[in-house]
Amino acid sequence: MAEGLPVTDSIRIAVASRGELDSGVVVLDLGTGPRTGQLTGLPGALAMALHPNGHVLYLADGIGELLSISLSDDGAPALLGRRPSGGQLPCALAIDPSGRFVVTAHYATAELTVHPIGFDRALEPLAWTREHDGSGPVIGRQDSAHLHHVNFDPVRGTAVVTDLGADRLYEYAFGPDGQPDLVDEVVAPSGSGPRHSVFHPDGSLLVSDELSSTLSRYRRDPDTGRLGRTDTVDTREVADGPDNYPSELVLGLNADIVYVANRGRDTIAVIDLSGPRPSLVQEQPCGGAFPLHLAVVGEQLLCANLESDTIVALPIDAGRLGEARHVASVPGPVWIRPLGTRHGDDGRPH
Repeated sequence: MAEGLPVTDSIRIAVASRGELDSGVVVLDLGTGPRTGQLTGLPGALAMALHPNGHVLYLADGIGELLSISLSDDGAPALLGRRPSGGQLPCALAIDPSGRFVVTAHYATAELTVHPIGFDRALEPLAWTREHDGSGPVIGRQDSAHLHHVNFDPVRGTAVVTDLGADRLYEYAFGPDGQPDLVDEVVAPSGSGPRHSVFHPDGSLLVSDELSSTLSRYRRDPDTGRLGRTDTVDTREVADGPDNYPSELVLGLNADIVYVANRGRDTIAVIDLSGPRPSLVQEQPCGGAFPLHLAVVGEQLLCANLESDTIVALPIDAGRLGEARHVASVPGPVWIRPLGTRHGDDGRPH
């Protein structure tokens, strides 16, 4: 059961889970506490995205399928349809800003695939596939290419795809029918393993480096528009301790701070972006084990702790994080998607 959080004002979140006994999507009302709906029996969620209309979720699962899931007015999820993802281990997906198609990154086989979104918001059959190859120096993790994330640039409309296995960032443009066109390939530091990314309002790109336990910042050349790495900062206060693998990263409320989840150390890195170079200013315990995904909701940071089966909230005060408190127990939470306040003027979540 959830413990109500007074600062959320009945904000709903959807949580994708891959528990040992059951997997699915759970919708939680953070203000009032209880679950408002759930869809169970799904084969191991890996990633989730929300359509711009706020009423449909897309879920990547462990058997190589993409699921379209509708959300009712009361938050109850229902299955709209299934489609083969076009590769093995689809680990991230993103919806283009116009809501026309879904782009999926596959970890095991390094395909980038595109599925159009139909009139009913369910996914249509696979339309486009782009294959990738390459490798890196880290044995066992970089023996081949491993696409890990897709992130659309809100200004350019292109998408940056991270390749953990080959230490690459690929930038794609998309035609009206979703056809992907590679416009740039950026080399990341050798052995860094770029995982997830987020665009800053100033146009720079922040990337969590899973294998080097760092955060890298890339800026665009003013003449060519190409991304190039300008800064790197460690996500740990000290290098000693358990092996660490950064996962999700999110910007703070005023974008002067970025939060990075540290799996292994079970902490959240707080990195200040306001100075000439990014600097680690805090490393706060995540209140659980193996923090996988993060979301900023109001003046708090929500964290999905995979191995402790919990969603926790850490209060944000002037960018810094306070002590984590329990929000909900969910088996194997892997992704958090805020859905907005419980009801808008039209009676729909927004």
